Amino acid sequence: MRFSRTLKSSTQCLPSPDGAYIATILPSKLSIRATRSLEIIRAVSLPPELSSSILWFLWSASSTRILVASAENIRVYSIVNPQFSANITNPTSGTTKITFVTFGATEDEVCIFSDFGLKVSIVNLSTSKSVDINSPKFYHPSVARKGFSYRPRAKNLALLTRSGGKDIISIHVRDTSEVIRSWHPETIDAQGITWSSDGRWLVVWESSSQGHRLFAYTADGHLYKTWNGPTPVSDEDIDIQLGAGIKILEWNRTGTHIAVGDYSKRITILSTPAFNESMNVLHTTAVKPTEALQVWQEQITTGQNGKYIREFIQANQTICPPTSGTPPNNNAEAKTGTNIMSFDNSGTLLATRTEDMPTTLWIWDIRTRILRAVMILHAPIAKITWHPTIDELLMIRCENEESRGLIHIWEPSWERPEIMDFGEQIPGGKVLGKTITRWLVSDSASPTMLFSDSQDCLLASISEPEDGDLPWQDSEVRGVDIYGQREESPLNLVPANEKRHRAKASLDSLIMDETFTRMSSGSDEMEDTFHFRKFAD
Repeated sequence: MRFSRTLKSSTQCLPSPDGAYIATILPSKLSIRATRSLEIIRAVSLPPELSSSILWFLWSASSTRILVASAENIRVYSIVNPQFSANITNPTSGTTKITFVTFGATEDEVCIFSDFGLKVSIVNLSTSKSVDINSPKFYHPSVARKGFSYRPRAKNLALLTRSGGKDIISIHVRDTSEVIRSWHPETIDAQGITWSSDGRWLVVWESSSQGHRLFAYTADGHLYKTWNGPTPVSDEDIDIQLGAGIKILEWNRTGTHIAVGDYSKRITILSTPAFNESMNVLHTTAVKPTEALQVWQEQITTGQNGKYIREFIQANQTICPPTSGTPPNNNAEAKTGTNIMSFDNSGTLLATRTEDMPTTLWIWDIRTRILRAVMILHAPIAKITWHPTIDELLMIRCENEESRGLIHIWEPSWERPEIMDFGEQIPGGKVLGKTITRWLVSDSASPTMLFSDSQDCLLASISEPEDGDLPWQDSEVRGVDIYGQREESPLNLVPANEKRHRAKASLDSLIMDETFTRMSSGSDEMEDTFHFRKFAD
């Protein structure tokens, strides 16, 4: 394991999707570093009314723009063109609050959801125009993403709205947001919409109170298949149709399989294009290690210096994963079912966690239809993240106080899973405040991650000195500041070697405000089931 030097940071620190930059919000300033050199290549002063109340901080998928937003002000900055600036003030015209903000189909689009589901505004930064779509069904920050999905490659927007007590699905063309098609799906209370990873299928699922119902549509909006729940395979499954339905679902990266979890211990894997059940997995109360199944337990011992030593020990006999027990009071409902589920980059491994066994992670192989590994940790699992470009490499985060600086990593070819303690690398040896951990996409052959607490951040490479290049290879220490790192001079420049983004550097400066002049919808008049309004400056 190799670590970079520590850098000034905060609880708002994000690597770009392509791994070339690290963006950090420091007091009243947005700092952009080049990962290769760890140098600050741009520093942007943030207005006081924005820097004191930042609610959204995100990169565009192209890694060329950064969005910083509060409840009343949205700013977008360019990495490749320092002259570019977009400012959207009072985006909801003062009628409601912003509940959710994200980039749209491209870095030129910003989607703004209003409170009470009043509307979603799609603002085009290159044309200064906005399209308002009324009544998005989901608009709260925690669920807004369930109500819309951009088709891979084509970037057509699929949006779930609700009007007159009925669900409506609409598909919008890229850039103009004009409607390609809209219709009422066969749902009573749809709970989400998502494109398959290959863009061939659009899936909508019903509320769990309506049973197991999933609808698969073709890309042009025609109903292709309805799935009404798993097929009973035992006497215990006879009444499965009477229980609660879909709770969670996840596409694999190749679009060949979709995993569906309900409120039981079961997960059903459907395969495309038939959407038939290809595999049913069951989280059992006892796990027996086999030649094909490794069971790992996190063990904590005390070293000679009194320091805790954490490592994984392989189980060699049947083991019962610990359960969450009974609710803390009589009024609380017992939580059941799968609440964490994610496919790896290859699309063949599925990692899951259930509500009643919160410290146990299950890893299933949908290609061979077996359980590959079970990991039992000391603390409840809060988040699992597969590496975005490397197959079968998993990062696990736990949620209690003692685990804030710890990262658990699993890879099937390793002798045992690894546990990394970033607290040992942070100045002072103590992790402060909220922590952030992200995989870093890079050209290096060795996996790399970013870790940050409220004051410091650093990069870590899962490699040995003889393994070659590091993502921060050009980093050099020339001076020392109070953090034991070099004193840096923010330069409003972009390194010459960042050529892959230069094609976008011709964008003009853009300042936007809330003043829009209403235009006639004209040819936007579509089907009677859906209505839109367009605005332009």
